[in-house]
Amino acid sequence: MRRRFKRNSTHRFLLPIVAGFALVTAGCGGGQYAEVSPEEIPQLEERLAQDPDNGDLILRYAAALFAAQQCDTARTAAVAGMRLQPRNAVGPLVTGQCLELDGEYDQAIAVYREYLDRFPDHAGAPAVRARETFAVRTRATERARSALQQETVLAQQPADPQTLAVLPIEIAGDSSYQPLSRGLAEMMTADLALLQRFRMVERLQVNALLGEMELAEAGQVDQATAARVGHLLQAGQMVQGLAAIPPDGEVRLEATVVRLDGQVTSPQVATGSFRRLLDMEKEIVIGIADELGYSLSEAERRAILENGTQNLAAFLAYSQGLAAEDLGDYSGAAAYYAAAVRSDPSFNSARNRHQAAAAAPTVQQASPGQVTQVATTTVTAPELVPAAMGDVMISTVWDIAATQAEQNMAGTNTQQTVGQSTNTTNAQPPPTVTQVGSSIGTIRIIIPIP
Repeated sequence: MRRRFKRNSTHRFLLPIVAGFALVTAGCGGGQYAEVSPEEIPQLEERLAQDPDNGDLILRYAAALFAAQQCDTARTAAVAGMRLQPRNAVGPLVTGQCLELDGEYDQAIAVYREYLDRFPDHAGAPAVRARETFAVRTRATERARSALQQETVLAQQPADPQTLAVLPIEIAGDSSYQPLSRGLAEMMTADLALLQRFRMVERLQVNALLGEMELAEAGQVDQATAARVGHLLQAGQMVQGLAAIPPDGEVRLEATVVRLDGQVTSPQVATGSFRRLLDMEKEIVIGIADELGYSLSEAERRAILENGTQNLAAFLAYSQGLAAEDLGDYSGAAAYYAAAVRSDPSFNSARNRHQAAAAAPTVQQASPGQVTQVATTTVTAPELVPAAMGDVMISTVWDIAATQAEQNMAGTNTQQTVGQSTNTTNAQPPPTVTQVGSSIGTIRIIIPIP
């Protein structure tokens, strides 16, 4: 049931503020604020009558109205404050949360993303990213439930053939590799999104629907179910993939496109050593584009090849982070994302997700009156996060991006032996171990080596 905040007659105090916008130059955001209380509203209104262009005061007033469950007026005040103090995160946090409470998740997400586009590195960004994460997840769940309720109607409607969805990649091998199901699906979705003709369904939306259908952990979706999922998502084409990672031998990555008319394309297949997993994913995406009848420009091909991290260590940690986040373990996810950034400092998706996940517990537990404090939540830079945090098992494994046979062959050519790298504890990881001729370096997640 949607929760609506009350309207309030104090809207009259905002009229001179709104009228004066054209004469105001946007300034910098305020500093740390104390927790706000609804009891402050009368005093804040008196102060605003004397100082109507004080952006910090307006945003504190908006926060007090939000704490008093007077969201209509709070939003008006927050918009006024944002124009005066655009860097202050109180404005988007109040506006966005009011929209969330009213079920307007698209608008809330747009507010959060506009702030993050303008001020990605500002002090308020972690809290705003965390709220964006919550809003995206809640929207995905609500859309999934709505689609299932309307399944009979949606089944009769033609799905958009230009809308694509990537199903979780089936992982054949040790269960420790299961997080790659999410990581590969996320990467394929991001790469296919670079093709201008198609609209991609977000991975979270696909997972939310499968979760409501109780298929998220099934590990495999047959073609009939894929067609059903396509109707529910209104996606005309579904990408199904398989990654077979045997204890010995080559890794096999393959994908097909399932169309709602029952047609299934020939599988795109790439094989190679585990260390080539990211290259194989790019080959598969380029092959899928061809199966879809899409002629890649050279710029698009280059964009696909350069998209995301090229560091397998970072990708493995990132995949673990996605798995932890999907389970609601934001602290664990933050540790994995930090490990991904340490492996590849240029991996911006991991950096942004670390910021959101690290702030999420604080933001999630905050009361409405604490929005002014949450707005200045700071998180430790990923590079400074310890290699082991809480109950998250992070350790050093020598050159995980190689099969066991490859390690045996390369053992005599490394600068440091396997034995040297494992004679330490998780609490005291050894220095980075670099294999000659390899940029993989130290991997910090526990996962068996095939």
